[in-house]
This record gives sequence, C-alpha cells and structure tokens, in this order.
Amino acid sequence: MGVYFVSFVGHYGYDRVLGVLGRHMRDFLNGLDNLHEYLKFSYPRMKAPSFFCENETSSGLTLHYRSTRRGFLWYTIGQIREVGRHFYQTDVEIEVLKEETIFDTLHVMMQLTFDNRAFQLDRRQNVQRIDKNMMPVKAFLFLEIFPFCIVFDEYLVIRTIGNSLLAVMPNIVGKKLTMVFELTKPLIECTWRAVSSFSI
Repeated sequence: MGVYFVSFVGHYGYDRVLGVLGRHMRDFLNGLDNLHEYLKFSYPRMKAPSFFCENETSSGLTLHYRSTRRGFLWYTIGQIREVGRHFYQTDVEIEVLKEETIFDTLHVMMQLTFDNRAFQLDRRQNVQRIDKNMMPVKAFLFLEIFPFCIVFDEYLVIRTIGNSLLAVMPNIVGKKLTMVFELTKPLIECTWRAVSSFSI
C-alpha cells in the first residue's frame, strides 16, 4: 500500500516537490513534517501526521510516526519505500519496533535500514564547520539574534526569553513551560528527555 500513491501524485505535479526535498533519503525523512506543513496550504483540513528521526547511523535511522488517523501505517511504509526507490535509488527496509495508541494518537517506532552514507558525510562537514567557524556567543547577543527564543531548564522552568517575547509576555520567566505553552509540533511528549532527544 502507498507505493502507487507516489506515481499518482506525479500526475498532479507533486513529484517535483518530492524530488527537491533533499539530495539524500535522510534529507527527505528529516523534512517530512515540513512537507506536510507545506501541503496544509493546499489542503487546510488535512490531519497531517508527524515524523521525527533519531539514532541515525550510516546504515539507517529510527523513525517515529504519529498520527490521529487510523489505518495509515502500512500505507505510509509503502510510500517511504517507494520514495526511496523512485527518487533516491535506495532500497529501504522497514521494521516496526513499537506500536501504541496514546489517547487519540497512534505512535509507531520504525527501524529504517538503508544506505545512509550521507549521514557520515554530513557529520564530517558539521565537525569541520564547528572547528573552523564556531565562536563563543555571549548570552545577550544570542537573545538579540533570536528575539523569540525560550530558554528553559530540565524541569521545564522558563529561565529567560528573547527580547521580543519579553515585550509581549513579560511575566512568563520562572513559570513552567507547559503552563504557558502547548507543544503542537512535533507530536512528542513535552518533557526534557523527549525535547532533548528530538533536537539532537
């Protein structure tokens, strides 16, 4: 299931969108949430799933799939395999590791195995960029560059905020993040561990 959808969307020009989502399969997978956000402009009533990747290696990654819609898991797996084959000339093996429903949301962990040498290349380039170009940034400069940033600790207590956010929400410093904001994307639990693992 889902395999034929990739060629079907080609008839409507979406194959061009899929074709520019990255040079490698890993780029496509890491950009799935952005793709669905883009599609919401054309289909505002769409109930988009949420995806995020973790444990990436040169031989694959773990993909988390969350959706409030039922019955789309195997369809999604078919789409991922076909996108790998069609756009990236890559065979993708997918193993469902865990499947659970939390409230109204299906959460599935999948191990995707594929030639992911691009991860090693990207990792080396990032290390080189950090070594050559990274300079310590003072906190005041960081807050000026990111005027809507929120800095919170492992207990989710807001420690400081950017200047523009301070102008519109001056009383949130010291409050728990979950008392002020609701995490809508990605569809993960709002805990220090979940947020930290997503941002790596």
